[in-house]
Amino acid sequence: MQQISCSECGTKFNCGSTDTHPCWCTSLPNMRVRFDLASTCLCPNCLTAGKAKAITRQRKVRKIQRDKERDTLRR
Repeated sequence: MQQISCSECGTKFNCGSTDTHPCWCTSLPNMRVRFDLASTCLCPNCLTAGKAKAITRQRKVRKIQRDKERDTLRR
């Protein structure tokens, strides 16, 4: 993992890209108009236009709901 600075706001963050795994940014929606992920790195907040925490929280809630539904079906 490599620590880099956001090219827009300057926030330092970790790039999760390795030889075997893509960076975390590939799992978040690019909510920027005319922005190419291959050209520069942005922090989660800048990449998602300030919605990174809400997106992550929503995904966790959905996963919990799916897990509960799956457990109910198995009974």
